[in-house]
Amino acid sequence: MNDNIKRPFNGELCQPLDPLAAYGEVWTKYFPGEGITISLRPLSLPADDLLIREFAALELPERKELAEVLYRTKKEELSLLTASNLGQSFLGLIDERPAFLVTIHRMQQNSLGRSYLSLPGDYRIDLERLPLVGGSTAGVFATAIWQACPDCFFAYPEVGRLITALDILRPSEKQYCRAAGFRPLARNGGGPTWEELYFHSGKDPIK
Repeated sequence: MNDNIKRPFNGELCQPLDPLAAYGEVWTKYFPGEGITISLRPLSLPADDLLIREFAALELPERKELAEVLYRTKKEELSLLTASNLGQSFLGLIDERPAFLVTIHRMQQNSLGRSYLSLPGDYRIDLERLPLVGGSTAGVFATAIWQACPDCFFAYPEVGRLITALDILRPSEKQYCRAAGFRPLARNGGGPTWEELYFHSGKDPIK
């Protein structure tokens, strides 16, 4: 579908959208270090159905027999999020190819907000990357992808901090996250399910 017949995305970051509509890009930026252009647009449930299925399968890749259940569960969750004002989901593209899915929630209305002293301007982001983008592994572009999220979302005045929860057993993801300006905030969980919370205030230098 041509971008000039897609609906514009205006107003607050977390707002109810028409789940059957297609929306245009809300943000785009060229990353000279990687030589790529990253853009974000609201997820379109009908147009992105195959991608939703692909992202769902990545949750438990070793359990192929659960693929259909994971897909239905994920699609229902994304459908509810699209129609609510508590969060929103965006598809990330690298050079116009689908590359990652990012969901964002108002933290004080999210269960994770009870695990630390959340502030009114806190928003939770969850990032999922496809394993291959244009023949390259998504890890090649991981830092740029993480940097794209604050670059886009801090353009909305209601966003004060971005918070993400990372599995402590995924040190490479923490490395990408920190390179994009996120800093440690707290730990959540216990036993094998420990998560580390990282925050970005929009002012942290990227090191």
